[in-house]
Amino acid sequence: MSSISDIIEVFRAREKEHGFHAFIRRALASCFYQLKIYTSYRMNFALDLIDITISALIYYYIGFLVSPQDLMRLGYTPDYIAFALAGIALSRYIWTSVARLAHKMRHEISAGTFESLAAADFDDFHAWLWGQILYGFTWSSSVFFVTILLGYSLGASFTRSLVFWLQAILIVLLTVLIHAGIGVMAAGMYIVHKQLETLLVLLVAVIEFFGGVLYPLSLLWNYPPLYYIAMLIPFTHGLELFRRTIIDELPLTHPLMLRHLIILLVFFPTIFLGFKVFKHYLNKAKKTGLLAAY
Repeated sequence: MSSISDIIEVFRAREKEHGFHAFIRRALASCFYQLKIYTSYRMNFALDLIDITISALIYYYIGFLVSPQDLMRLGYTPDYIAFALAGIALSRYIWTSVARLAHKMRHEISAGTFESLAAADFDDFHAWLWGQILYGFTWSSSVFFVTILLGYSLGASFTRSLVFWLQAILIVLLTVLIHAGIGVMAAGMYIVHKQLETLLVLLVAVIEFFGGVLYPLSLLWNYPPLYYIAMLIPFTHGLELFRRTIIDELPLTHPLMLRHLIILLVFFPTIFLGFKVFKHYLNKAKKTGLLAAY
């Protein structure tokens, strides 16, 4: 009897180890192979760096045309280069969070590898999706840090306080997770509906436009419908929190910050909803035989 109990305990231990460690291994493998592909194309990596540099220089020179007094009147820092580069740095996460997963899904389905992945999968692609989210976050973070460093070199008035940068990182993580939920949802819809890339590009453009990446959100006060649309987009609140942190050094306990933080947290269940929607479309595709159809 004791031997049977011992055997059961061994299998139970192996099952727990398999479930947790296998999930982590699959997620990291999903991220690592994507990073290997990206870093193997050195020309593409170099072009990304050139793109970041040119973007920073463009808005550096646009800053000479922007009145510091007007920015201050609208409630922002008079340093437009800091204002613009903070928006650009955070917006780099939006495409990778919202649209990249659907783009990756199109590649896997059109190449005929998605059906093979589904045959070997047993956790509804949770590990694969988290690995892809981690890759997108890693790639965007490299662009983010280069943009911020360029901002410092161009004289942007970013904070030099470690405490506020830790607060900024927390805000970035929260913003990315919420938008990753939207991306997982879009990837699930892509399995069945296909050809969603144009819609997703439009969605990313709308998010960045209404989020106030390059202009003060206060300008929309004169157009109430546009202002309320902007308030319904989580990126708007994430960017406001991020800017106020690294430029104005406002703590999260400040009333202005608390308002945006509470609204942003309302969108947090999006990440769980995203996986639910993905599972729904995945099961629908399995039943209708659409896993390999493009």
